Parts: sequence; structure tokens; C-alpha cells
Amino acid sequence: MDLVSSKDQIATNLLLFDSYRSSQNSAHHSYYCDRLRLGKILVFSAHQGKYLFCPSRFAGYKNCTSEKHQAFPYKNGSITTPAISKILGKASENLEAESSFLALCEALKIAPSTKQRTYWRIELDSEIVPHQVTGGEPGFPDEMATYVEGASRRVVVNVYERNKEAKLACIAHHGCKCAVCGSNFEAIYGQIGQGFIHVHHLTPISSIAADYTVNPITELRPVCPNCHAMLHKSDPPFSIEELKEILEHGNDTLNPSAGTAPSNTRDA
Repeated sequence: MDLVSSKDQIATNLLLFDSYRSSQNSAHHSYYCDRLRLGKILVFSAHQGKYLFCPSRFAGYKNCTSEKHQAFPYKNGSITTPAISKILGKASENLEAESSFLALCEALKIAPSTKQRTYWRIELDSEIVPHQVTGGEPGFPDEMATYVEGASRRVVVNVYERNKEAKLACIAHHGCKCAVCGSNFEAIYGQIGQGFIHVHHLTPISSIAADYTVNPITELRPVCPNCHAMLHKSDPPFSIEELKEILEHGNDTLNPSAGTAPSNTRDA
């Protein structure tokens, strides 16, 4: 995961984290409450009549999501705090923020950490549009699927048109090996696997205009169905590099008990 390099990136993370507060996804809401409870160095803003808070570890990674946060347990506030401080200055005690933070915790019925908290204040640009969280795109969002249920036939397609020629051009250039795990279906299954691979849009297609022309070389990558599904477990999706990092760290990432898990006191 890349560290933030601009105020707008921090603001985007703050808005996304706050969206979990009222999310209908119970996992997102629980995540929000738990991270807020443990937070000790937070970005905050007074925005549209309410106070928004976001812990350093979430605010400090570019395009962070709850799924990414939990997938990389070894990345913590000791890494993100210096990155945020370069942009917003040193975090400090703030009576306005502390009072509002405690009031929010009371409203959510959570007991915040007893450790002293410090804050960065950020003013939000009205032009920054918060990402609309869907909880991860279902299935394989870059593919068209047909399902047969009993006597009825149901065709499921996405709203956004796919260009078959773009997919073929991507495969012709990048090959049929998964860009994440390196799987090649022909090598595994023989002739029946020849030419089989999914294609992943590096930029989520839901954010692309209807008349946009995709560049199959620079904007598409071949991925196996497993990795394709895992890329979209986060909304916005994991990047190719982030998912490769998860694979490379193996059990240390997927099961913190197998390695050295970060202390909650460092999860700022």
C-alpha cells in the first residue's frame, strides 16, 4: 500500500471512513466503531453539521478501505503518522476535537481508549465527492454471466458495456498468465485451459464514463478467477500490487497469530 502524498487523498480517506458510520453493512459499521475506539492519533473535520474522525492508520494509506486495513495487519500508525504530518503538520491536542470525539463515542455506545489523543484538523473541499461504498462488487464485475435456475433462464449483466476486442487485445499483449499469482490454466489443465483467463480493469468500470474508450494494454490485466474475486473483495478494489503483497506474506498477513501482529496501542 502506498502512503498518502496529498491533502485530497487524506480527505478522501476521511470521507470513506466516515461513510462506514451509517453503513447498512454490519461489518463496515463494526469496523468503524472498533477503529474509532482504538484511535489515538486522528484526522478530524467539521463538515456539513457533523464532526468526522479517521485514525491515522486508515487516513495515511492511499485509497484505503476497511478490507485493505484488515488485510495488512503489519502496517500501522507508526508508518502513517509521519506521512500525514508531512502534509498537515504535527498532530496536537485539540479540546474541540476531543469533546466532539467523546460525544460521538457516547452516541455510538463505545468506550474509547483511555490514552491521550491528538488530532490533525483538515478542511474538506466541497468538490471532493465521497466514494459510494457497495461493500465490494459481487461476483466478477468485469465478466458477463449466465445462470440457469430450474426451468427459468436468468441472464445477469452489468450496466457497463464490455468490449470483447479490448479483452482479446489485453490477452494478446499480456498473455494468459495471472498478473497476481502467475497461474496459467493451460499449464495446469492442458488443452481445455488454453486461452482461458479473466480480465481486470485497473480503474473500476463503475467510475468510468459510458463513452470512455479503454486502453487494453495499460488499463487491463489478465487475472485468474480466484484473484479476480479477491481484488474485488475491497471497494474500491485492491490493486494488483497489494494483492501480490498479501500472497507474498502468506499466513503472516492472513493470520496475524502466525507472525508478529501489531499491538493495538500502535493502531493509531
